[in-house]
Amino acid sequence: TSGAPRFVEGSRSYLQWCGFPDSVYTVSHGLTDYADDFRSRSEWVNYLAGGSQAIPNQEKGLRVPLDLSLAFHTDAGVTSDDVTIGTLSLYRANNFGNYADGTPRIVSRYLADMVGRQLVDDARAKFDPHWTNRGLSQQNLYETRVPQVPGMLLEYLSHQNFADMKYGLDPNFRFDVSRAIYKGILKFIAKRDHRDYVVQPLPVNSFAINAAGANAFTLTWQPTADAQSANADAKSYVVCERVGLDGGFKEIAVV
Repeated sequence: TSGAPRFVEGSRSYLQWCGFPDSVYTVSHGLTDYADDFRSRSEWVNYLAGGSQAIPNQEKGLRVPLDLSLAFHTDAGVTSDDVTIGTLSLYRANNFGNYADGTPRIVSRYLADMVGRQLVDDARAKFDPHWTNRGLSQQNLYETRVPQVPGMLLEYLSHQNFADMKYGLDPNFRFDVSRAIYKGILKFIAKRDHRDYVVQPLPVNSFAINAAGANAFTLTWQPTADAQSANADAKSYVVCERVGLDGGFKEIAVV
């Protein structure tokens, strides 16, 4: 064995190790690990949601009512100059009717568009005003065709390209990319359900603890604004205290 965690080795190995049936982790019946690796991810989605309201007619499954599927790729190639490969959102809608619960497959286009736009807007605002937008593309790929819930495949930057990885290795960039994906998904689900949404506020900054007498302390902090979200401001804060050195936290105030 490699000695690496199974989830690092690949989804095919990881899903077998987790105890999923072979219909999930080896679609090829043992003929090709390479194809099984990318196919198993979509089969895993369907097995998780099988029997739930998302895929009600599938008998085998774990009955997890998934909202959507998102495949994340970073192997989009290289450029000959110092330019980013950028962002491409892939989906599959036409000629495939509805998803298992009757949802029109065209909603996958809305998902791909919302996530892609959010990623490009945030990257341009915070890191590179010329971040490449490769737009939307409808492709007949396993990751866009097989999952029976709304889904997309995201080509976001390229680990093969130097200009992309100047950002890709930056932990701040990784955080903001993850947050942008979250915001795109949040907007999609809110639009699907016809309801308003609130973006999770950013962590506070300038946190400090100062003594205020015997066994008393004053806690101070400042909110962190999210310039890319108009509705991500905290209305209140929950203050918790750890019980003992290794214990959990208990709520002591809401301010």
